[in-house]
Amino acid sequence: MAAIILGWNPQRWNGWTPSYEALTPGVSPQRTLAGSWTVGRRVNIPVGADAWLLMQGRQRGLVGHAVVTRAPYPGPHDRDPAVTTNYVDVAWDKLLPVAERIVPEVLKTEASGVAWGYVFSSGTGVPAAAEAQVHQLWQRHALD
Repeated sequence: MAAIILGWNPQRWNGWTPSYEALTPGVSPQRTLAGSWTVGRRVNIPVGADAWLLMQGRQRGLVGHAVVTRAPYPGPHDRDPAVTTNYVDVAWDKLLPVAERIVPEVLKTEASGVAWGYVFSSGTGVPAAAEAQVHQLWQRHALD
């Protein structure tokens, strides 16, 4: 697996510090933002994998890209410290303002190799055959 989808539902967790909206303008390939993200029980995620941030909930859409900088490791779950989950460390190189997210209709049309409507958890793999589609979509919509 060379690419994963990280799920983010701001109605369930919005612990960006500072806020997501405040972070977006300062993140770029030249000024990455280090972070960690839960990937549930997944363990086969290599360093260097693409990590695509899919906002879930009411304003669903693709809003970010990062590169995995540390393979999965265990840690306490953010909502229940008695439960262990896996995390990856990432370097965010682009975060879109929520209003500029790539909406589900565009995702399904331009990157149809990914079952966008069925991504419910972090760490979901992007099919190898669809990786180029997602990169091209990102280039057209997020990096113009």
